[in-house]
Amino acid sequence: MHIPRLPLLLKIAAATAAGALALVVAAGLRRDDAVASLRREIREAVAALVASSDDGVVDDGGEGEGGDDGEAPPPSVLITGFRAHGKSSLVNTACRALAAEEGPLLLRAEASPPGGGSDGTRKRRRVRAVVAGTDGGGGEVGVEDAVVELLDAPPLPEAARLSRGDIEAAISGGSPECVVLALRCDAPAKERNAAVKRLPEISAAVRAKGLNLIVVLTFKKAMRSVRQAEELLREVSFRARTDCVYFIENYTWNNNGPNLRHPPVIKNDFETHFTVLTIIRQCLEFIKLNRSQSKREENGEQGSSGDLNLKATPEKASAADAKPSGDLSVKVAPEKPSVTDAKPGLPVQ
Repeated sequence: MHIPRLPLLLKIAAATAAGALALVVAAGLRRDDAVASLRREIREAVAALVASSDDGVVDDGGEGEGGDDGEAPPPSVLITGFRAHGKSSLVNTACRALAAEEGPLLLRAEASPPGGGSDGTRKRRRVRAVVAGTDGGGGEVGVEDAVVELLDAPPLPEAARLSRGDIEAAISGGSPECVVLALRCDAPAKERNAAVKRLPEISAAVRAKGLNLIVVLTFKKAMRSVRQAEELLREVSFRARTDCVYFIENYTWNNNGPNLRHPPVIKNDFETHFTVLTIIRQCLEFIKLNRSQSKREENGEQGSSGDLNLKATPEKASAADAKPSGDLSVKVAPEKPSVTDAKPGLPVQ
């Protein structure tokens, strides 16, 4: 009696496993499509930003790398933060996600060790992150044209010693168009609270430069509960005066250091990929708004000066027409016969 039921149970188990596997594959495909769609949007946004302008005049502050034939410079994003808070790892993560890389993690920026070490000699580094096409390579726009410049700035001084001059020096070099500040979630409570308390001053300095601020809270897995993450999110948003606050878990190598003979293979994570691409997409939207506003202001100044020149000549012409009174008397003279016609009994000589 029990022998005939065994094949049936096996068939049911196999069907269940196949259905679960199909659901997992379908979920993975949807995630891949979501990441590819976001990467495509970034590529189109970069292509629109670097497209040739009508007048071919581009002002990049003398430090950009704009192309020839009136092409605008590629979008530039400054990534800053305190030492060992994950800003360089964020640069490496963004480059990996934008280029659709797999396998070992390629380091574009030098990451600071979590304990000890000095960053006094580090300089600002400009990293050109290439945006991959739909097939992992170039699309309609050349691969070299779809580039986002990530400025890996030297770390800020400790929060207790941080001054307004240090903040302005950090966000001034390299002509950035958007600022991303990295804060570490798992930092010691005293260090993290001191960094959070300096957010209003950092935000004010960034906005004084006419730039937008995005705060990225790194080491997301250090959050013990959703409530703790929500409280930190509210406090950071309130102090930084921005709604653009993101949690992310960066791609990093092992704490033992890099193994040159056998580099560690990093498995791509959907949440990390999607979050960092969303951050880059938000930066591009801010850059688009800033460039459009700058262009409108330039056109407004040119238009106002042109209007003044055009209005000056008609005023002179109207004044010249108003001076001679003889023309006015000639136009009024034909009205006299109408007075005589009103009295038909009087002869007209």
